[in-house]
Amino acid sequence: MHGPINGSLPPARKQRNLIYRVTTAETQQFVIVSRAIFGQNIHWANGRSHECTKDKGKCDGCQKGWPGKWLGYLQAIRVPDNEEVFLELTYTACMMLIHSAEEGKPFNGLQVRISKTKGGPKGRYKVDVMPRRLDVGTLPDEKDPRTTLAFLWACKKPTVQE
Repeated sequence: MHGPINGSLPPARKQRNLIYRVTTAETQQFVIVSRAIFGQNIHWANGRSHECTKDKGKCDGCQKGWPGKWLGYLQAIRVPDNEEVFLELTYTACMMLIHSAEEGKPFNGLQVRISKTKGGPKGRYKVDVMPRRLDVGTLPDEKDPRTTLAFLWACKKPTVQE
């Protein structure tokens, strides 16, 4: 039987390390690659996030009075599809992770289950750290989320109605 492609297969798609938000009540499982949470102040306007520099004189969002918040980012692998993502978590979800994980140990290798109490933005995160930890030597190299965040923030400049 012949498939739709004869000869060599096309190259595999590059990992993009997109920002991933858990938005459903369905539990999702991840293996954390990051040693620590990367914290970032952001503004929320026009249905998307924008960088906050916390410099009131230079930060566009601060000058325009956009709402701001802190978010945490972890490089993780989604199970079972093995997609590498930057998992975006709220402050409260990050604190749940910190208090559930073994004190003094980095996060890399941890397996976690994350869901929300309700689907969508109104739900609260539920974070469960599983007892088994993966060998760090089997994980990909850790990446910094700033490159991905900067790319996403530059894709569309804000067009918020004042």
